[in-house]
Amino acid sequence: MSTRYLESLFNPESIAVIGASERADNLGGMVLRNLLGGGYPGRLVVVNQSDYENVHGVPCVRKVSKLDFSPDLAIICTPPDTVPKMIRKLGECGVRTAIVMTGGMSRTHSKTGQPLMYSVRDAARETGIRVLGPNTIGLMVPARHLNATYAHMGAIPGRVAFVGQSGTIASSVLDWAFARGVGFSYFLTLGDGMDIDHDDLIDYLAQDTQTRAILLHIENIPNPRRFMSAVRVASRTKPVIAVKSGRVPESEWFTHALPAGIKRSDPVYDAMLQRAGVLRVDGLGQMFDALETLTRMRPLRRESLAIMANGVGPGVLAVDRLADLGGELAELSEDTVRELGELLPPYWTRKNPIDLNYDATPELYGKAIKILAKDPNVANVLVMYAPTLIEDSLQIADSVVQASKGTRLNIFTCWLGQSTVMDSREEFYRAGLPSFFNPEKAVMAFMQHVRHQRIQRLLTETPESFTDHFADRANTRKLVARALRDGRRHLSNREARRVICDYGINTIETVYCDDVEEVLEVFAVERRPIDVTVIHEDVCYPFLDLSPTQRRYKGTVKKLNSEQVIIDSCRFLMDEYREHFPKSGFLGFAVQRSYQHVGGIEFSVGITRDEVFGPLVVCGAAGAQINIMTDRQIALPPLNMVLARELLRRTYMYKLLKEHSLKPEEDIRAVSETLVTLSQIVIDIPEIKGLEISPLLFNEQGAVAVNIAIDLDEHPVKPIIQPYPRELEEWLVLPKSGRRVIIRPVLAEDEPAHRLFHEHQSPESIRYRFFQYRKHFSREDVAQMVQIDYDREMVFIANAPREDGEGEETLGTVRTWTDADNLRCEFAVMVDDRMKGEGLGVALMQKMIDYCRARGTMEMIGNVLPDNRPMLQLAEHLGFEIKYNPEEEVMDLRLVLNEPQKDWQKERLGKGGHL
Repeated sequence: MSTRYLESLFNPESIAVIGASERADNLGGMVLRNLLGGGYPGRLVVVNQSDYENVHGVPCVRKVSKLDFSPDLAIICTPPDTVPKMIRKLGECGVRTAIVMTGGMSRTHSKTGQPLMYSVRDAARETGIRVLGPNTIGLMVPARHLNATYAHMGAIPGRVAFVGQSGTIASSVLDWAFARGVGFSYFLTLGDGMDIDHDDLIDYLAQDTQTRAILLHIENIPNPRRFMSAVRVASRTKPVIAVKSGRVPESEWFTHALPAGIKRSDPVYDAMLQRAGVLRVDGLGQMFDALETLTRMRPLRRESLAIMANGVGPGVLAVDRLADLGGELAELSEDTVRELGELLPPYWTRKNPIDLNYDATPELYGKAIKILAKDPNVANVLVMYAPTLIEDSLQIADSVVQASKGTRLNIFTCWLGQSTVMDSREEFYRAGLPSFFNPEKAVMAFMQHVRHQRIQRLLTETPESFTDHFADRANTRKLVARALRDGRRHLSNREARRVICDYGINTIETVYCDDVEEVLEVFAVERRPIDVTVIHEDVCYPFLDLSPTQRRYKGTVKKLNSEQVIIDSCRFLMDEYREHFPKSGFLGFAVQRSYQHVGGIEFSVGITRDEVFGPLVVCGAAGAQINIMTDRQIALPPLNMVLARELLRRTYMYKLLKEHSLKPEEDIRAVSETLVTLSQIVIDIPEIKGLEISPLLFNEQGAVAVNIAIDLDEHPVKPIIQPYPRELEEWLVLPKSGRRVIIRPVLAEDEPAHRLFHEHQSPESIRYRFFQYRKHFSREDVAQMVQIDYDREMVFIANAPREDGEGEETLGTVRTWTDADNLRCEFAVMVDDRMKGEGLGVALMQKMIDYCRARGTMEMIGNVLPDNRPMLQLAEHLGFEIKYNPEEEVMDLRLVLNEPQKDWQKERLGKGGHL
């Protein structure tokens, strides 16, 4: 990912249109007309091999080599086979960015046999030019009068950025947005995305102060890890709303092999977008409806909804849709019911939704809103109106607008109809109130706001500590390494059981037998009922998948209580095995005593691995009577307890657990702990390709694994979210106090200790760190500090055991934020006031310097208050260049970590460009 030269793309001072002519159907000519019509203020030139003096009044030259200047942006509209050579020539001439509008390059092949678009990519990489496309509609920046597209209409200026992949979809978005009065800060499509991709643009837009929201149309994501890292940064500061097309196999344009245990790729995208903080919607209509509520409504204090209308019917439709989407109605207080009763007919329902009656006046609407504003149970109100002969819709709209001013309520409206309510809708638009044509769309848009806020909450949740990140799993590593060394691609049932036992997951006591005689010997020990499972090579692989046309395979027989029954059952199991798996080698029988008290609702949990998205954690139903694939839900590792609970909550089995378990909270926690542990297993031992526990049952100790299967891969795909980097942990002993301190990356679970650390510092230390006095740090403030993306930022904390023996305390912290191009990182450091003279600040800073230097960052920068002598002395000791900044009245600190090797790096660092 890189924002290199994107400023030249979005704000070019000069543009060359290559291949433009005055023919009506000429692609370059269309682009040139849009540039001229949009009032582009920069320098324009046309390149066309025909001997034109000018095209549409713009000077023309025959070749790129004939240009007397190097344009910031080149727009290429020439035939496919000319494009790679043109890109190379432009890059060699010093052109920084190019838009390739030529289509068909994915289906036109070069002499090497690969599609021409890859030749474009190779030429761009070799010469350093940035390329948007091929097959892009182009780019609009309305505020800068830049319309470098062949679109049928321009965009109006606004605060929303749109990044699409399809030009035809983008054209319809323009029409749609214009009709709704939505303006854009940036509007473009990626096309084939050979160079500039979603993550590059999202990084740029995340920093852009003119962009309040980002809309994405996604067909595929070539590099999920880079995409995830960029979007997680952007979604923390502005809404990101996405439409992902290709939801079913028949509509997927880019397909790849599905991982074991998963039938469609769409749920994987769902899990990724949710984890990134993106609100995914089902279509363009929902995208703009969600944009209405997310940008025009305040954050939700409550998720419940109050509904009022001038009739029963609209309210009922709204309630039905709310129930379908899992929403809830606000419960009106007694005072609210009493006050509304003084205004409404005696036969009103005295509950939510509120029927104002068909003859409701503007005054009644206004008074009802003011009554609801006083109700502590009401935070969000949907105000609806159906046209009547009695009242004027515009007057009622004006009354709603006036009543909404100064209120704490989130108010949005639904004026049903079309022709007679357009003026009212315009009134709402000018007042900043979201408005919709029908109850279903209004409620859906509200629930999108609810969903977005829930997703955002997950980004800042700080979970309780559960997984032991620091435990030694050497035995499991040796076991897996030995299996791979022996050429095996799976673990035996016995080995798989040892792996999860090593990680603390309870299993049913199991005895392995080579034949029926050994099974009978196990039974003879206590002569109590046993369960017998046939073990063969295929069942050692997770997510055993039979064809839907096959008869169900039975691999276990339960509660066998006599020798003859055991013999007959083992014979039956062997017949089943031979019929369904004739080529699978027989490995014996697994025997479990039936009196082991396990039972309850059966879960199937595990790990599978996608070739693009890496490892995935799955959770859902198990058992013969359940459609396992329908209930299977997906999440991306690493997981913590909050994320594990969210994954579990999405399953149907969660509802059964809540309703039928004797100990629902204990069982929910047990399943969540198991999911977190599985997540840790795949991070610790990446060679584990897949792992399935089916079923996962319960006993008095918690969750218990019955059957386990694990397969292996010597070349695993890494997680797309950087897990906790355990290798960066370091221990040291403080020279004065002798305290043993661990310096390690921060974890989300560190939030309580991190908050105490900040609250215990002196006012002066807080001022030095935050450039202002702060008395209080909320949980949300500190959550932002500890919930980090290790790909983008790093926080090292110094922790030591508390003197009272109650857990750990934080003694110091240093953090850096790194730009998308890994050019600069900005640091901040703070050490506990009690640690003065211990050298902890030096140790933290040196560790961060070493880390940033090793990852290739060019410079470390920071700002220090002029009176912060301790920090200035530390910076001088570490070799920082220190200069006074009179504009900001701070000391600027700069430390060179690595020398830039490329011209663009030198240019950006020399200019001090934006990060």
